[in-house]
Amino acid sequence: MRNVQTLLLPFVFLLAITVAESNGIPVRSLPAIAQPSAFTNNSPTSPQANQPSQQTFSLVFGVVSDIHVQSSNPYAQNKFQQMLIDMEKLHVPNLVINGDLGDGDPQDYETLAKLIIRQKNQSTIFYTIGNHEFYQVYHNPISKAWSPETFPNGETDDAALKRFLKFTGRSRVYYDEYLEGYHFIFLGSEKSAISDRTYGDRAYLSDNQLTWLESKLKENYTPNKPIFVFLHQPLIRLGSNQNKPDFIIQSDHLREILNRFPEVFFFNGHIHRQLELPTTVLREEFVMINSSSVALPRDVNGQALLNKSEGLVVEVIKNRVVIKGRDFLAKNWISGARYEFYSK
Repeated sequence: MRNVQTLLLPFVFLLAITVAESNGIPVRSLPAIAQPSAFTNNSPTSPQANQPSQQTFSLVFGVVSDIHVQSSNPYAQNKFQQMLIDMEKLHVPNLVINGDLGDGDPQDYETLAKLIIRQKNQSTIFYTIGNHEFYQVYHNPISKAWSPETFPNGETDDAALKRFLKFTGRSRVYYDEYLEGYHFIFLGSEKSAISDRTYGDRAYLSDNQLTWLESKLKENYTPNKPIFVFLHQPLIRLGSNQNKPDFIIQSDHLREILNRFPEVFFFNGHIHRQLELPTTVLREEFVMINSSSVALPRDVNGQALLNKSEGLVVEVIKNRVVIKGRDFLAKNWISGARYEFYSK
């Protein structure tokens, strides 16, 4: 990993040096890879403010993941509804749900669709596929009970993919869109443990998908203009084994492609780690951002935080990107989870 303070990177992280020194904290003790930016209380994007920003942005979008809306889980359903309500109050017009929508059951998709329809002012929603979209494989097809001992329970990768694609209205799990002139690229696993038990919950990205990704990153490329890439699984394990890239089978190839485009902001879910942790944002040549979980954030030790529901709001002004953590139950910005990037 490269130090965030290098001047050779097209994107420079605003360091909280003044804040750290005023609190008697040595600057070198702050996370070396990613650091919260300094802000003032009268900033329109200050975490203390509980109102939508009054500043005019080129683009605003939300990023959430791991909503785990199952038909049998009213707790997760309520958290998802609270997130949608909060995003509406914040006037967030675009929303990315970055995988783990439910457990791949048709009833889960039906429940999720009903919850979305209830919202009066719906955001435009974009989806990626998560490992749990393949989890029908662990459920008895008759009783619906959790039954890993009878894996694969009559399930196939093709069936799981078809259910996800029918719900999202897409023809394949990887696709791209342009929002206000900014490129959004969505990646997704094409296989699961159904195809090969050694895959586990890791993402499988075909050669075709990776070739497509490289071509899309070059499409309408403008130096220093942000590019937003989404995949449910992260490139780096966040936690005690931070440098173990075992969530994506083709991680080396994916990293090699992304490292050629320092304009990339790579959003992931999957690990559920709460947003106040210093590993929320990491970087190599590009920036990696964890989006925690709407249904069940976890602390640094992996303990469930039942009273929290977290995600991100991203604001873009030209080549400036502000990423803010949000608690959807408390309806507050998360202290210490605000990051600001700007082009040189």
